[in-house]
Amino acid sequence: MATDRLLRTAAAALFALAFTSPAAADNAALDDDDRAAIARAEAYLNSVTTLQARFVQLDASGEAATGRLQVKRPGRMRFDYDPPTPILLVSRGTELVYYDRDLKTATRLDWEDTPAWFLLADRVSLAPGGPYRVVDVHRAPGVLVFTAVDADAPEDGRIVVSFADRAGTLKLAGWVAVDALGQPTRVTLFNLAANQPVDDKAFVFDEPVGALERQDP
Repeated sequence: MATDRLLRTAAAALFALAFTSPAAADNAALDDDDRAAIARAEAYLNSVTTLQARFVQLDASGEAATGRLQVKRPGRMRFDYDPPTPILLVSRGTELVYYDRDLKTATRLDWEDTPAWFLLADRVSLAPGGPYRVVDVHRAPGVLVFTAVDADAPEDGRIVVSFADRAGTLKLAGWVAVDALGQPTRVTLFNLAANQPVDDKAFVFDEPVGALERQDP
């Protein structure tokens, strides 16, 4: 289908742009067309109240994992990985729980400190002076990609977010989170459904008896 081809094209552009030097991106001046593209991306993200999709994740070592993503803004997310990957990520409110089923460990952290901010924030702000700074924009037929960093700590890494752009309508295609060491984790979305009902029970984490608690430093 044409939409699938656009999503694959957007994902390919996303992966290539994830390796753009942050320093080079910081020095690139954004023009009026870039700012208009950023405004479109911001408006699209703020129009999405719920999201459901299948995903494929590829880490820096080339290891792949698949699963199901559910989001209900603000603050609620569930990354449920397919076996044999033992990981479950659940966010409700301000806390993100990373649970390893094999190790029976639950690590808790603030989702605002993770690359998931653009999915979970009540309102996404990409304008100058906001908490996140867009340092690069890539536009091509059928594709829109932006790169953003934490305005207060750009050295902590960056997020490269990709959209399929068809007939003037954006659709989230995926993202690459690049950490402070330059290690990328790529997530590509498929069968995405936005603004459809999502049961709040999806975001409840029932911690198993005997699970070890860890607090992210």
